[in-house]
Amino acid sequence: MRCVVGGGEVFEHVARLHGSRAAEALREYVPLYCAEPLEVYLMRAELMHAVERILKSGRFPYFAGFYAGRLRSDKPRFIPSHVLLDRLYKHIGHPVRAVKISDAGIRVVLYGRDVLAESVVECFEPVEAGEVVSITGPDGYVYAVGLSKISSCGEIGRLREKDVVAKTIFDLGWYLRSGTVPREARYKV
Repeated sequence: MRCVVGGGEVFEHVARLHGSRAAEALREYVPLYCAEPLEVYLMRAELMHAVERILKSGRFPYFAGFYAGRLRSDKPRFIPSHVLLDRLYKHIGHPVRAVKISDAGIRVVLYGRDVLAESVVECFEPVEAGEVVSITGPDGYVYAVGLSKISSCGEIGRLREKDVVAKTIFDLGWYLRSGTVPREARYKV
């Protein structure tokens, strides 16, 4: 395993997907890129010296800071974590690239199922087919990350109730299911 401290790729993806104001929320963090596929952690600058010493000794930190997401060579190029999305939304004051779903929809999504049109309460532009969307509950908390099947929020009104709005690629239920379902992939992309 190899880890590299620094670099701005994750910040560029955040700015592209969620705007420059969202990227500002991360200005006090330093990225740590590890492994393959490339996992990204964001740590406070104060931790950088400690992490660099660990790396120089030939060891690797289990993680540093908080898990920000995964970089990929295919689309979507960046899959943000639910923790990162939650922080960004708190900073900018509202969700972006998101669908808010009902409590009943959340229960289904937490079992790894996709978001259906009948569950959508609200949609937040911009959304783009094949790109990441966050899946929030009525409380605004990010419960899952999905791939949008729609190109704009306006399409939802033309869908049938059982049509898929977003394919769930990660949900918080994974943490509970991973102990009962052998080798369930963290991301379904």
